[in-house]
Amino acid sequence: MEKHIGWLNQEEDHLEKTVLSEYSSSNVRKHLAYLTTLTRMAGTDDERKAAEYIKGELDEYAIEADIHEFEAYISHPGRAELEILFPVQKILICLAHGFIASTPLEGLEAELIPVGKGSAEDLQASITKGKIVLVEEQGQFRSAEIARNAEESGALGQIFIARGRPRSIGRMRLRNSWGAPIPETIDKIPKTPAVSVCREDGAYLNELARQGRIVVRLKADSWRGYKKVRQPIGILRGVRDPEKYVLCSAHYCSWYNGATDNAAANSLLLEMARIFSKYRNDIGRSIRFAWWTGHSQGSSAGSDWYADNFWEDIRNNAIAYLNMDGLARAGSAGFEPENSEEIRTFHEGVIKDILHSTVTSKRVKRSGDQSFWGIGLPSFTGATKFASSAGGERVWYSHAAEDTLDKVDLDLLEIPFKVNAVSVLRLCNCSVLPFNFATLSEVLNNALQEIQEKSRSALDLTSLIARVEELTKKANYLSQTIEKKQLTIRKKKIMEPGIEKNIRGVNACIMELSHILLPAISTKSGKYGQDPMGTKMKLVPALQPLLHLMTMDNEGEEFKALRTFLLKERNKLSDAINSAHQTMDCALNILTKR
Repeated sequence: MEKHIGWLNQEEDHLEKTVLSEYSSSNVRKHLAYLTTLTRMAGTDDERKAAEYIKGELDEYAIEADIHEFEAYISHPGRAELEILFPVQKILICLAHGFIASTPLEGLEAELIPVGKGSAEDLQASITKGKIVLVEEQGQFRSAEIARNAEESGALGQIFIARGRPRSIGRMRLRNSWGAPIPETIDKIPKTPAVSVCREDGAYLNELARQGRIVVRLKADSWRGYKKVRQPIGILRGVRDPEKYVLCSAHYCSWYNGATDNAAANSLLLEMARIFSKYRNDIGRSIRFAWWTGHSQGSSAGSDWYADNFWEDIRNNAIAYLNMDGLARAGSAGFEPENSEEIRTFHEGVIKDILHSTVTSKRVKRSGDQSFWGIGLPSFTGATKFASSAGGERVWYSHAAEDTLDKVDLDLLEIPFKVNAVSVLRLCNCSVLPFNFATLSEVLNNALQEIQEKSRSALDLTSLIARVEELTKKANYLSQTIEKKQLTIRKKKIMEPGIEKNIRGVNACIMELSHILLPAISTKSGKYGQDPMGTKMKLVPALQPLLHLMTMDNEGEEFKALRTFLLKERNKLSDAINSAHQTMDCALNILTKR
C-alpha cells in the first residue's frame, strides 16, 4: 500500500508546506526554558505548575483542554547514605531508588560482597544470604530483575554501580511491573533497599573487596504509595470525522529538571498543538494531545491509567499513537524510526518524503508509555540517535541532575517536528487509513516458521502457517483494491455520500484488524494485561515456550502440562487469524460491491 499514502493533491501539498513553515524555535525555547525550572516529579507542586502551564498554552490556542486528576501508584526516593565501617571508615555519596523498601532509621549493617553483573550464578543463596550485594548497573529494567533475584537469594540490599560520567549518578526505579499493581504483580514490589554509587566509588568498593572483608551501613528512604497526580489532555476537533483521532503524547514528569527527558518533547508537543490549531479547518480527523504523568516515578502510570479508563473510546476511535521521548540530544544525528508493522510503510514513506532519507525501522520497544499494545493501536515514534559505536555513554546524564538545557540541541528538534507533523496531518486527512497488513502478516508468518523449525514440531503449526500465508495474499489484494478506490475518488474530486459511507466501513475494518493482530503477535499478557517494562520478547511470545518444550521429557507431567497450555495458545492465535480473515473479507466486500 505505497501509492495511496503518498499521493498528495495540490491543496494537501500546500497545507503540509504551510504547516512546516509555521515552526517557531523561539516558541519551543520559551516552553523549554520554563519547564526546566521545575522538578516535575509526579504528584508534586512542580507537577501542578507544569500541568497548569500546559493547559494555559492550550487554552490560548483555543484547544479543548482539561487536567485529569487521579490517584496513581508512584514512588519518591528520599535520602540515602552508604558508610564503610570496615576495613576503613568512610561515607560515600549514593542515591536511593524508586519503589525500594526503606531501611530502619539506624540503617542496615552487613557484609558487602561484589556479584559482578548479577547473574544467576553470582546470586546464589549460599553466597548472598544475609549480605548486601554490590552489582554493576545493567539498565533500569534489568536492574529491577537483578534486585528481585537478589532478594530471593536472601540478600539484604543492593548497591548498584552507575554507568555515567565521573561522579554522576542517575535515578532508577526498581519496579518493572507496568502501571498500577494488580494481584499478580503486587508481590513484585521490592522488599529490600537499594542505592546507586558513582562508578569511581564502585571501583573503590570492588578494590576493597579484593583485599578482604568489607562491612557497610546502608541508609535509604523511599516513599511509595498512591498519590494524586495530574495529566493534561487537549483535543483539537477535526472537521470531517471528529470522533476519530490520532493520539499524540510525551511524558512530562521527570527526575530533576529533565531537559532531554522529557522537556524538549513536551515543548515540541505544545508547538505542534499551536500550529495545528491555526489550521483546524483543514484537519479532517481530530488530534488528541496527552502529557503523561507517572512515567518516571510510576512505571508509565499515567498512560496505563488512560488506557484503562478510556478503553472504549480508544478502541472505537483512536487510529494511531505517536509518542515522543528523548528528543534532540546534543551530538545525535539522523532520524531512527520505531513503529509497529502495519504503520511501518506509511511512517517510512513520510520520512522519505520529508527528510529525503531511506530508513530501516526498528520495532517499537516495550517501554516509553507504550500502554496501548493490548488494544492494538498502531504506534510510531522516532528521534535523532547517537552512532552505535558511541554506546550508552553518550546519554550518561539520563535520569541525572546533569540533564540540563545544554544537553538539548534546538536545531535538531525540527527533524522530529517535520516527520511527526506531516505524519499526523496525513493520518488525519487521508480518506482510507494507510496501514499495510501484508507487512504484519509476513512478519507473523516468519515468526511462526522460525518457531516451527526450532521446536522440531513439538506442536504442529503447519495449518496455522498456511492460514497466515493466505492472510498475506489477502492483505496484498486489499491494498491493491484500496489503491484503485483511492484513484477513483481522486479522479471524481468529490466525495459522494455513498463512497464516504463505504470508506468509513473500510476504515472500521482496518482498525479492527489492528485490534486483532497486534496483541496476538506482540503481547504475552494478552489484550487486557500489560507485559513488564523492558520485556524483550520475540514475536508471538505466547508460543515461544515451544522451544523449551522440545527439551523436556515428553513422558513427564510438566511436559504434558506445558503442551496443553501451548495448544490452547495456538488455538487462541488460530481464532485471531480467522477473525482477521473475516475482517479483511468484510473490507473487500465493501470495496468491491457495486
